[in-house]
Amino acid sequence: MRQTISSLWRRRGRILGPDDLQGVRLVQCPTAWQLPNGLVRIAISCRDRANISIIQVMECDPEDGMKIVRSPQIEPAAIQAIARGGLSGIGPCDALWDGDRLLLATSSLTLHGRLYDAAIEVMTSQDGGATFLPPHTLLTSAANNGYPVTLPCIRKLAGGGWRMWFTAFTQWVPEAQPKPDARYCIRSARSEDAEFWTVDPSPAILRAPGEAGLARPTVLEGSGGFEMWFSARGPYSQADPGLRRYRLGYARSRDGAQWRREDERQGFCSSPAPDDWDGQMQCYPFVLRLTDGRQVMFYCGNGYGEAGFGWATREPEGWNQKDDGRGDQDE
Repeated sequence: MRQTISSLWRRRGRILGPDDLQGVRLVQCPTAWQLPNGLVRIAISCRDRANISIIQVMECDPEDGMKIVRSPQIEPAAIQAIARGGLSGIGPCDALWDGDRLLLATSSLTLHGRLYDAAIEVMTSQDGGATFLPPHTLLTSAANNGYPVTLPCIRKLAGGGWRMWFTAFTQWVPEAQPKPDARYCIRSARSEDAEFWTVDPSPAILRAPGEAGLARPTVLEGSGGFEMWFSARGPYSQADPGLRRYRLGYARSRDGAQWRREDERQGFCSSPAPDDWDGQMQCYPFVLRLTDGRQVMFYCGNGYGEAGFGWATREPEGWNQKDDGRGDQDE
């Protein structure tokens, strides 16, 4: 039996881990954009030992195996936002060009006892992300029945207008151990100016049976419609901790509003070994189309970013493989 894997990626290796940075426990949510000189600038969420997340920005060379050519540096506007807002952290989620202006979508956390709230902001830059203005709020939990909203992906549509896809909490499970668990899906919103957003009433992608959370959507628009990649996990379980491990999900849409999940069409042609940095988990994907047309995916590995993040390149459309399970995400 043979099957077509329409979203097939070749793993290229790890780029950066927490051990490469002082006092960092997790490296999460790599968010990338290409500069006019061809280099790729990447913002990452770095969580320290006190569990505070902060944005650091680095540069890599896609023509030299994503070699780091500018080491990560803390973003001052993020530090200021944490101090002014009493936040527990702020991290990057999406990046896109709007003319000469760069938009960096972020999400912030605020602790409320054992639970937390989250909001979606955007930071703008007129110099390609060398410096940013302070974050400006786009959506809060008020737009989601009082539950946190986080990890947005924002796109300016080819046909006009804007659309956002984001992680939307739907429930807390406070009795879960070792900490409260959450249930979340992916919702979407529309805007004419990227400032004022109307949230669609129905979720864009619902959880499948046995799933607890869908997170960090990243979307590409092409001639055939839209593609989305995201992370999916099961619930917290002391009996089976492996249920919490994220895997990559995949979906397609003609209009960006109605989606069809096709996880079976997402895979790696160079599957990780169990002891690889990403052998147990691949999560928090970000897909970038380079100016030469190549598509690259940045993603985190084991332990939600304890192993750092790496990258993969997309293989040609319509690649076929034997249905032996080695190239699929759902191994």
